[in-house]
Amino acid sequence: MTYKSSIKNKLTNIIIIVSTISSFIGYGSFVYWYMQNQHEKTIEQSKTVAIILSQDIAKLTFLNEVSAAADITSNLKSFKNINRLVIYNLNKKAVYQYSKNNKSFPIKNIKALSDPIIENNILKTYLKAKYQNNHLGYVYIEFQIDSMLNVIKENIFMLFFILLSMFIISFILASIYAKKFTYPILNLVTYLAQIDTLKNIPSLDINVNNEYGKLYDEINTMLKRIDESNEQLKIASVAFQTQNGMIITNKYQEILQVNDSFTRITGYTKEDVIGKKPSVLSSKLQSDEFYKKMYESLNKKDFWHGEILNKNKKGEVITESLTIHVIRDEYYQVLYYVASFSDITQEKLTQKKLAEKENILIQQSKMAAMGEMLANIAHQWRQPLSVISTISTSLLHQKEMDIEINKEYEIKSLNKINKNTQYLSDTINDFKNFFNPNKDKNDFFIKEVCAKALLLSNADFKKLNIKVIENIQNAKIYGLENELIQVIMNILSNAKDALVDSNPKEKLVFINSIVDDNNQIIITIYDNAGGIEENIIDKIFEPYFTTKHKAQGTGIGLYMSNEIISKHMDGSITVSNKEFDFYNTHYKGALFEIIIPIK
Repeated sequence: MTYKSSIKNKLTNIIIIVSTISSFIGYGSFVYWYMQNQHEKTIEQSKTVAIILSQDIAKLTFLNEVSAAADITSNLKSFKNINRLVIYNLNKKAVYQYSKNNKSFPIKNIKALSDPIIENNILKTYLKAKYQNNHLGYVYIEFQIDSMLNVIKENIFMLFFILLSMFIISFILASIYAKKFTYPILNLVTYLAQIDTLKNIPSLDINVNNEYGKLYDEINTMLKRIDESNEQLKIASVAFQTQNGMIITNKYQEILQVNDSFTRITGYTKEDVIGKKPSVLSSKLQSDEFYKKMYESLNKKDFWHGEILNKNKKGEVITESLTIHVIRDEYYQVLYYVASFSDITQEKLTQKKLAEKENILIQQSKMAAMGEMLANIAHQWRQPLSVISTISTSLLHQKEMDIEINKEYEIKSLNKINKNTQYLSDTINDFKNFFNPNKDKNDFFIKEVCAKALLLSNADFKKLNIKVIENIQNAKIYGLENELIQVIMNILSNAKDALVDSNPKEKLVFINSIVDDNNQIIITIYDNAGGIEENIIDKIFEPYFTTKHKAQGTGIGLYMSNEIISKHMDGSITVSNKEFDFYNTHYKGALFEIIIPIK
């Protein structure tokens, strides 16, 4: 845009006009003063004339000396501005008249004395004629005074000279001061015009202690804020162009801006979605309850994070990890919604495949333990079955022999059969629950988990004379009960095998649990089998790693234990060698430590 006018020229013209007007006002004031002063001086002059002529007037009025009139006329000739003069005696009768042009004129009778008046540049006044404080009569005088026009005409050249001088001086001063006044502004305008081309905005430097200095300070402050804002915008711009899709909406949830990753993930361009609502991406697979909880979180916390199923432009359903932030003003009113999302469709598919693979490994691990567990169950069933067989055979034999059976004995025998039958049923349920692929988390007590794990392992431990020492601090935890049972069983199985290999005089397994100050339950299981070799201890949790013969182990038990604790229960499992004393005997063995947060 082109600007034709100039502040400097305008300011110069204003100063010249003001100076010229001021000169006219000054000269007019001078003329007015001159005219006013002329009137006052003429009135004073009339009094002087009366005093000068008083002696001659006395001679003329009292002595009737004709020569006195001549003297009066002679004196009046020296006053060039007196046009006419009339002398009256005390009876107000004219006794003498004077005319500058020696022409007679009609004489007016005095009716009453009045203040001086001016008519047609002639000042007319009546005065009392006195001599030595004696009233002699009256004097009427007409003075010729200068008109304002005459004064101007007489001084026209001087007036022109003054105006010209004032114009030249005011022009010079206007040019100087207009330049001084406009220079900081023009400098500022030039500086501001270059801001767009400057990478780094320098500060304005001016040493003035006036409003310009304050203006420059404010502009420097503003430029500093602009520079900081530019840096923040650059950072925001870089952040906006991330691998994640970004959406910014107004408070009405109308899309204002999206980034390139949004287009890459969804297929929609900016032109497709600007002004529309994010519901354009909706797959209609989320329930109303899902969105209700989302908006409750946004209203209460100004934040929501979760997974959502949306559709891309091709109509394909994609899984997104979505985070939404609410931006509010100082009055806590919503300004914008900023959403960031990533396409995790492939990640979810991979997780699903890994979960399926993990389930297969878990089942393989369980199946690997099935033969051992079936042997345990068979061992645990021998005694109850033997009791049931003995009691039932005894009752049958007595019936066949018609032997009268004591009622109390019969009830006691039947109760014992029922108790052992219930034991068999519980054993089957424990076995069934262990192999149940249910992944639902629930609350359970750690003491019950350890008891079930020991029950399923108890047969081998009794057969091998392995002594289990328990010190369990009971606590309720939330997670997958069956999988934790499997972890403990895997560790107990490894301890059993290590004790068989090392064959110490007394075979010991310790199971402890405590709740620490961080609200975590710590389960420790260790034995006295001599520990694990240091060169392989770090490989214990690797898949398919085993120290046993292929016919005895698959190498997936401890690997799956680590996966269950770390991924399914948000905990950790570690192994180390431990030296300890028990009943004055020093032992060494492998220590497994499981840490699980209590939720």
